[in-house]
Order: sequence, then structure tokens, then C-alpha cells
Amino acid sequence: MKSIYSPRAFSRINNFVQFLSFPRSGHSLIGSLLDAHPNAIVSHELDAMGLIHKGVPQAPIYGLIENNSKTFTQHGRFWNGFSYKVENQPHGFSDSLTVIGDKKGDWAVRWFDKNPELITQLRKTIKNNIRWVLVTRNPLDNIATLSLRKNRTYDEVRIQHKSGDTFAAELKSRQESGKIAASVRDDMIADYRLLCDTISKMQHELAEEEVLHVVYEDFCKDPNKGLSTICKFLNIEPSTDYLKNCSSKITTSLHKSRQRVSWSPSQIAEVKDITQSHDFLNCYLNDMDIK
Repeated sequence: MKSIYSPRAFSRINNFVQFLSFPRSGHSLIGSLLDAHPNAIVSHELDAMGLIHKGVPQAPIYGLIENNSKTFTQHGRFWNGFSYKVENQPHGFSDSLTVIGDKKGDWAVRWFDKNPELITQLRKTIKNNIRWVLVTRNPLDNIATLSLRKNRTYDEVRIQHKSGDTFAAELKSRQESGKIAASVRDDMIADYRLLCDTISKMQHELAEEEVLHVVYEDFCKDPNKGLSTICKFLNIEPSTDYLKNCSSKITTSLHKSRQRVSWSPSQIAEVKDITQSHDFLNCYLNDMDIK
């Protein structure tokens, strides 16, 4: 089998970046924007931490990351009906690569839950600086979206009905038929709590300078500032064109998914308890209303 590892291409890498996140939190978008930087390659849905867990060495992991990024780009970088491709940016191709990594943040957390030695194993495997990007979204909206998108039906509706009124009507119809959740799912709250508890455990093993917390709502309000902060964290320079091209992919006004499902008082109370219990979620304590 021909190796996809390119030693010369990876010789100037300084930082390996791994996203640390929740499903449906916005880290797919941020990972793809970072991949669009001329000095960075970030794989989409590769699950690099799963490879670390299985004992795969650095060289083939880097090769798989590069291959994943290029393949995703060749297929338009489409995911759940949305193209994450940034026009006029070199996705997956770089002659001056200094940052490489993987965006599959929720599975990085799940692998640590299964293997508490994962960070130690990662440090033994990766010889470059290791950096983590923790992306959070308001827990109410995050859990609501997890509930709505438990199966593929919600994504199908969103792809087929892009306009606001048409989408809302079709969503309501599918919820009434039981094909899409009309209420928040208790199992999604439980899974979210598990991820939060595990992230807190991981933070005890990480130095402060190794982790950057990105609040997704703030990132979308000011993407230039958000991207510049991430680039500074990874020691790469964000050009004016890069920031402009990436910002065009971002919607500054976010829908509050919490309003698309019903909540019981006990469910709201549980999510508030989760938010209070974890420092990285405390920024949302003043935005815990359903309406």
C-alpha cells in the first residue's frame, strides 16, 4: 500500500490541534475555517483520538489528516446539507504547513472517558505542541439541537426547506407525526452531562496555555475577532483576505433551538444545574430562559 505520509510537508509543523467539544455545537464550522488557513490542515470527522487510543503512530495520523481534508474538499466540504468550503482559500493544501489537527471534538471526550490515560498516550505519540480548542454553545440550544437531530429526518427537512416559514411548517408537521422530537430528550441531557463531566476531568490534566475556550455565540457575533484569537493561539497569522473570506460563511444571528422543542420544569432545572456545575459553562448562566 502506498504511504500517504509526506515527511517534507510535515517537517515545519509546530502545533497539533484537537477540538474538544459537543456534537451540534458549531465546531464543524470553526474546524473548517481553520482548515482554510494556508498554514493549517484540520481533518473533518477523522477521529484522531480514536487512532491515538488504538496506538497508531504520529506519521500515519498526520497523513490521514491531510488525506481526509483533501477528500472532504474534493466533495465540496458538504456536511448536513451545508458547504463548509471557504472560497479562495487552500483547503487541504499547504506548502508551509505549521498546524495540523482534527475537529472531532465529542469523540475526543468520549475516548478519554473510556481511556483516562489518553492524554498521556497522546503526549507520547505526538512530538509537536498539543493544543486544544474547547467550543461551547448555550446548553439549552445545544441539547435542543441534539434532540431534534437524533436521527437524519431533521437534516433532511432543513436541506429540502430552507426558507423560514416553509421550514417551520414542515418541522411542526414532522414533530406532530413523531418523526422528529417535539420535546427535549432525557437521554440527550444525560449524554451532555457525561461530556461536561469528562471535559472537567480532562482539564485537570491540561495546562492553561494548552486550552482555548471558544464561546460559539461570541464567535459568530464577531468572527474576525474569534478567528484572530484562534490563529494567535496556534501561532499563525490571519491575513485580511482570510478573515474576509471566512467571515462570509458565518451567520451572525443564531436561531435559539431551545424554542423548537418543549421542556419540562425538571429538565430545565437539570440543565441549569449542569451549567452551574462547570466553569466553562458559567458564561451562559444569564441566558437560561426558554423563551
